[in-house]
Amino acid sequence: MWGGAEYERIAQGFAPVHDALVSALAPRPGERFLDVATGTGEVALRAARAGVAVSALDLAPALLEQARAKAAAEGLAIEWAEGNAQQLPYDDESFDAVASSFGVIFAPEAELAAAELGRVCAPGGRLGITAWLPAAGPHSIYSRFVDDGGEDPTERWGKRESVSELLQPWFQLEIEDRLWRLEGKSPEAVWELMSSGAPPLKAVLGSLEPGRRDEFRAAMIEYWEDFRTNGAVSEPCGYLLVLGRRR
Repeated sequence: MWGGAEYERIAQGFAPVHDALVSALAPRPGERFLDVATGTGEVALRAARAGVAVSALDLAPALLEQARAKAAAEGLAIEWAEGNAQQLPYDDESFDAVASSFGVIFAPEAELAAAELGRVCAPGGRLGITAWLPAAGPHSIYSRFVDDGGEDPTERWGKRESVSELLQPWFQLEIEDRLWRLEGKSPEAVWELMSSGAPPLKAVLGSLEPGRRDEFRAAMIEYWEDFRTNGAVSEPCGYLLVLGRRR
């Protein structure tokens, strides 16, 4: 799913989120920094520019290829790896800072992924995660068009109580409510962006018969009409910034 969309288009829009996450972690030269589920590498690139030794992992080869190309263009030395957030290929206590922006939250087994974050972070090290609030954005429409596949792992990370349960065995936590805005010139323009660039939405679209695809498109455009101001769309999307200190 993650390699089948033009995710770079979405990642560019997340720039304020990536900036805030890396700023909160405040990487310092000489530190070891891990970006889990790096996607096209935006968090890893920012950390590398700060002078830290960066490793970055993702399960989608197509996204890693884009990330590598961007790092090469800037002359940034980043250690890229294809792998799973539930089984990180790193030694215990390997990193001074561990980050994941809207990435690790999609791991099917949240407990395993959380335990891996704790395992690879050094005592006193820092954690930074961004997680969507439950039912934020277009996810509120999906249930009308797809069968219930059971518990959505992203919801575990997007609720204060449950994300605390996941991470508190390893980290002292601070959790902040943040806001990102999905913007476009029109509801149709936002649909074009999201249906081509957002892997979960594109996956839903690809699972539907042609008639249902048309209904899905109409429902999404109607949804984004509610966020139109002076012709353009600006949809507020809430997320959590989860910061931790390794015990």
